[in-house]
Amino acid sequence: EAMIDRSVKDEYLRLAEEEGFTPLPYGAEIDRFQHAPLSEVSSALLVGLALMIYVLARSPGISEGTVRVLEASTSAINALFTIDYLARWWCHGLRLNYLLNPIMIADLLSILPFLLRPWVSEVSELELTFLKLIRVQRIYRFFRPKAFKSILRILLGPDQAQPYEDGLQEVRPYQLQVLRTFGVVFTLLFITAALFYEAEQVVNPQFGDIFSSFYFSTIALSTVGFGDIAPMTPQGRLVITVAVIVGLCLIPSEASLVAAAISEEQRLQDEQEAEKALAEAERAEAQLAWDAARIAELEDQTREERARLVELEEQAKSWGQKDSTKSSSEA
Repeated sequence: EAMIDRSVKDEYLRLAEEEGFTPLPYGAEIDRFQHAPLSEVSSALLVGLALMIYVLARSPGISEGTVRVLEASTSAINALFTIDYLARWWCHGLRLNYLLNPIMIADLLSILPFLLRPWVSEVSELELTFLKLIRVQRIYRFFRPKAFKSILRILLGPDQAQPYEDGLQEVRPYQLQVLRTFGVVFTLLFITAALFYEAEQVVNPQFGDIFSSFYFSTIALSTVGFGDIAPMTPQGRLVITVAVIVGLCLIPSEASLVAAAISEEQRLQDEQEAEKALAEAERAEAQLAWDAARIAELEDQTREERARLVELEEQAKSWGQKDSTKSSSEA
């Protein structure tokens, strides 16, 4: 444990030297905690809970009391996200240029309405927690068989994780790639729908709930465009324009990754079938060789038996001639 802590501190000091910031107290420990698989999985689950609350609070038929409870839950989650944001900034020496990191900008935007709400009334109805989905993309690196096994051992322990590890043997890499692609496309769709809803909900009666925004975003990103719903605000038009451009670049790229993964899986299956066929051919050839050797052995035994029979017949004839000669002499 001491060696692990020492290696973590050494790595943190190297990071501080490379990025040019002054290490702060407990920076290495906090950085290690935030980048641990269990912490990242927990953060992703918390983001998932925040998304569920966001959708539920903007669904039709929800009472005001339930909405207030959901808003309080969202505020608590935003408080946790704020602590996480400040802790990551602390780990990097409170450098201002680190805040310009794209992920840090997205995280700041996700909690900005929560921070400004007490002083800026214009953002009282604005909620951008769903932007945390951008950070959740990091968790997709665990969507590999070995990474899954590591997470299971951390969450459940080696003994309890063993049955699940056996089940993971059936999971193929292309299936995980399909899951990663679905996550990326879902992230684009959800963020587009939520941003569009936040831009249109006040002035556009067509978007009375979040599901209408999901419907429109799906139609827009798929470039179908039924024309039954249209944005009214400049912000909504901007969101859809950017989302369609990003989708046109991102979705074909993700689809190509899925196609490549499926092709690789097909190639591996073909190689396995070819190896199996070769092994069967080798076994058949070995069997034929053994059968040929056995036939040759049996033929040799047959020849020996025939030779033995001929020899016995000659001996019998010889004994018969002797008996005939002896009988003639006695007569």
